[in-house]
Amino acid sequence: MHSLRRVFAAVAVVVVLAPLVASAPLFDPDEGLHAAIAQEMVRTGDYVTPKFLGEPFLDKPILFFWAEAASLQLFGDTEAAVRLPPLLFGLAGMLSVALLARALFGAATGLTSGIVYATMLVPFALSQVAVHDIGVVPFMCIAAWCLVRLAAADASPRLPRVVLFGVVAGICLGLSILTKGLVAIVFAGVLCACLVVWRRPAFARLLVALGVAVVVAAIVAAPWYVAMEHAHPGYLHYYFVERHVQGYLTATQRHAGRPFWYYVPIVLGGALPWALHLAGAARSAGKRPRRLVVWGWFAAGLVFLSAGESKLATYALPLFPAIAILIGDHLVEARPRAAIAMQVVFLAGLPAAALVAYQVRFEPVPAAAWLPIVVLGILTVDAGRRALKSADGIAGVRWLAQACLCSLIATMTLAPRLASWMTAKDLAAVLNAAGTLPPRVLVLDERIGSLVFYLDPALRAEATRDRLTEASFAEAMAGVRHDPDETVLAVRNDYLSRFNRLFRTAPIPGARAGTFSVFRIAELRDTLQPRKP
Repeated sequence: MHSLRRVFAAVAVVVVLAPLVASAPLFDPDEGLHAAIAQEMVRTGDYVTPKFLGEPFLDKPILFFWAEAASLQLFGDTEAAVRLPPLLFGLAGMLSVALLARALFGAATGLTSGIVYATMLVPFALSQVAVHDIGVVPFMCIAAWCLVRLAAADASPRLPRVVLFGVVAGICLGLSILTKGLVAIVFAGVLCACLVVWRRPAFARLLVALGVAVVVAAIVAAPWYVAMEHAHPGYLHYYFVERHVQGYLTATQRHAGRPFWYYVPIVLGGALPWALHLAGAARSAGKRPRRLVVWGWFAAGLVFLSAGESKLATYALPLFPAIAILIGDHLVEARPRAAIAMQVVFLAGLPAAALVAYQVRFEPVPAAAWLPIVVLGILTVDAGRRALKSADGIAGVRWLAQACLCSLIATMTLAPRLASWMTAKDLAAVLNAAGTLPPRVLVLDERIGSLVFYLDPALRAEATRDRLTEASFAEAMAGVRHDPDETVLAVRNDYLSRFNRLFRTAPIPGARAGTFSVFRIAELRDTLQPRKP
């Protein structure tokens, strides 16, 4: 057990430090946007209304922005400051999953489940970017832990203890409402129903605790929501009715129209490299009633998300704690050699496959880029070999965790290269070097959050939604015809072939900005294809 704790600690350290060492630029579409909103919050001192380029941003609650703003105030406008809050939320998620699994199945399963959760592809990836979803898991899992402790008690606990657990759960659920709305309350309610099926005598105490939790959650979340309603009348209707109820029941949100099975490949792919153990965990589900509780929690949550009209990959994150716990408990008791072998093959091949995919999609890389992938690949295979030779499940978990870390670190060596195709940092550097902001900047088919974040403060103060614009192809061509001559159009290089076909001759960019080509509108207008009669 002591060695398993050391591995758990090593995974926790790597999960936090490795992305900071990689130091990739901020990713668009979401990370740059959220960072720019927090940056504006620090600049203006308005900690009630999230704003982007001076306009209210009403789609997300406030707590994650508060965490980002606090980090920016402490550490300045750096990538590390932006990434530190989600990394700490990811670490808190790992610890809370371990705590919940320990309450259900014991210490070994708790440590194993935390390791599994932290090294799954989706939780690992989301902990590295500034998105709100990563903050939901720790609050949800601590609330779930409170409910499990009440349900699992052999003797009926006294009312003050029930209320205390309800208050703790409520504080967590209130913070989750301030992070991502009502999703954690839904998952807590689903778990409560599963626990009642398992322990019917616990119905009354769980009902009291959940009722207390809902009241406390409302009290915790209400001040900010009331302040937002006061500042922006109609906000409560917009966020809770339009975004939550109508967004779930009707195709009114931009993420609507996806099939019912949308989350199935996301869950299976996102749970890699550990998803290969799900079949074994399913076969052993009936051996312990508590496993059926967790399976019920996962299945009901999946059905709930799948039934909604609005679907997005990040919405599936609350499902992963249950998956991690099921796999963790299975691995502690079993030594699934076939699944371990397949997992090692996947881990060894993942970084190489990612590098090949990058070269096919974007650009060739120097041969030196293969060196860390080859070295870490050898270490991955060696750790996998040791896992296959292990005498028991816990020893196997230790070596599998090391294999996962080697593979994920190797894959992360690609992060700065990949980020260069998903950030506007170099474009901001070109604008900063000019010293003044053009009368208008059009960015073709790209979000501009990271562009705003990386602008010098003087240029950022001049920026408005009219001067910095995300433009479709049609909007960009309208700008070429009608915007002032000094307007700038930035085109990502992988769009250039399509863009050049709109002109008589391929236009020559006035500047290169990393993976962007930057054109002046006046020069583009001279080579524009004549309109067809």
